[in-house]
Amino acid sequence: MKKNEYFPIVSSSHLMGKDSVTLSEFEYALTMLNNAFERWMLSCSFAAGLPELGPLDILVLHNMHHRDRPKRIVDVAFTLNIEDIHNVSYSVRKLVKRDLVESERRGKDTYYKVAESGVKFCAEYRKIREQWLVDAVSKLDIGDQLGELAATMRTLSGIYDPASRAVRSL
Repeated sequence: MKKNEYFPIVSSSHLMGKDSVTLSEFEYALTMLNNAFERWMLSCSFAAGLPELGPLDILVLHNMHHRDRPKRIVDVAFTLNIEDIHNVSYSVRKLVKRDLVESERRGKDTYYKVAESGVKFCAEYRKIREQWLVDAVSKLDIGDQLGELAATMRTLSGIYDPASRAVRSL
């Protein structure tokens, strides 16, 4: 191997064509990051005192706590880009059962907001995140790059979504 020679790391070389090497490499990295992120969420939730929550439960709870406004299940699903609202609904039922989330009726709609115990959990989660993750990431000195990467990933989700709808229509 020559100095500075680049070899992509992919997990599904059988999917890789000559024009999709970097896409395959990105998808492999995204898979690894997703798995690491889910492990992180579970570990942080465990340390914050709620080991029984799953990754979706944690995401839903944090999304509901965002801006401290009551939200409908459909709004949470939309924000998290989850097509199957039943999964979000099941997660919300679990959070309500654990007294982390409360519901209120407004006309025909049900809105959910984070209960005091959910607020305390989110605060503890944040404290653990600050201590173990934020400090580690800040030492990488890639702050601006993370924002650019996040924007690129949102753009890519806008390509994957219509592609998946198109494929389902075949």
